[in-house]
Amino acid sequence: MKDLAIKSFRKYSIIVQMTIWLIYLSSTIVYDIGTVGFWPAFVFGLSDTIAMAAIVYFHYFKLLPILVNKNYFKYLFSTIVTVFIVGFTFAFLDNNLPFDYPITHSYWDSIVYNVLQLLLFIIISSMFYFVHNWYLQREKEDELKVEKLKAELNFLRSQINPHFLFNTLNNIYSYAQTGNEKTAPMLEKLSGILRFMVYDCNSDTVELNKEIEAIENLLEIHRMKMSAQNNVIFHYQNNRGYHLVAPLILINLVENACKHSDTLSNKGGFIKIDASVVKKHDLVFSISNTIKKKSNSTLLNYSGMGLENIKKRLKLLYENDYIMKENIENNVYYLQLEIPLMRKR
Repeated sequence: MKDLAIKSFRKYSIIVQMTIWLIYLSSTIVYDIGTVGFWPAFVFGLSDTIAMAAIVYFHYFKLLPILVNKNYFKYLFSTIVTVFIVGFTFAFLDNNLPFDYPITHSYWDSIVYNVLQLLLFIIISSMFYFVHNWYLQREKEDELKVEKLKAELNFLRSQINPHFLFNTLNNIYSYAQTGNEKTAPMLEKLSGILRFMVYDCNSDTVELNKEIEAIENLLEIHRMKMSAQNNVIFHYQNNRGYHLVAPLILINLVENACKHSDTLSNKGGFIKIDASVVKKHDLVFSISNTIKKKSNSTLLNYSGMGLENIKKRLKLLYENDYIMKENIENNVYYLQLEIPLMRKR
């Protein structure tokens, strides 16, 4: 929206400038046409308009930057000298026209008239200059903000990937040591997750379906470590192929739940995950899982580098357009995240 506003400002400013100069040319011709005829009036009006525009744009491009650089004396001196030189020059031309033009005003009246006219154009062009500079400055600030945001997001993402891999590989390593037959299927699921992270997560958004597929692979790895697998439930609905989401947020929330849950040691433990698209463009992502007994009723023991990074990324990506709620009650951790989805174009 901001880029559109800046482009619109530039487009309409050009139209306004052209309109002002056409009005100035027309008024000059109309003023003189009854006295000297059309062609002499046209030649004089066009010459006067070109000369006036040249002086105005000279002030705009050469003198106003001096003012912006806070060299006030140099700007004031240069502007005053320019205005009076032009005023005297225009007055001389007014009184020495190459055609029969009846003089109705004195030489000094002509100087005052031309100086005041030029000052009016300078004031108008100066107002435009500072408004234009304000737009350019805002555009630059927006670009710097975007670059900073990308740098912060890339930094947080670079932290999340090793964090995720460390926890997952650590789990598979314990099975590889004992020659467990589940090691190969685990590695296959992990390779699917790695393909997702390497090939799909380099852009700002990823298909929601692919993030869900990666979550299923992660949960399957977790299920392979348990004898009873019915206590890990993942339900999703209304997701479409055109839904896009910021990558590595949902899967890392799930990974965090697997890390802190007690499903490996508690037969009654569970992990329940629900991903529902509501209102056609909002995702409601809910997690509830029992936690290890050493965790108390606060959220402090549940948080870690992965979860903290997710919160920072959510703040950077969505600002105030998301809702995240956490709670621990009766040794069960609850999380609900609501974020807007983007659509594939």
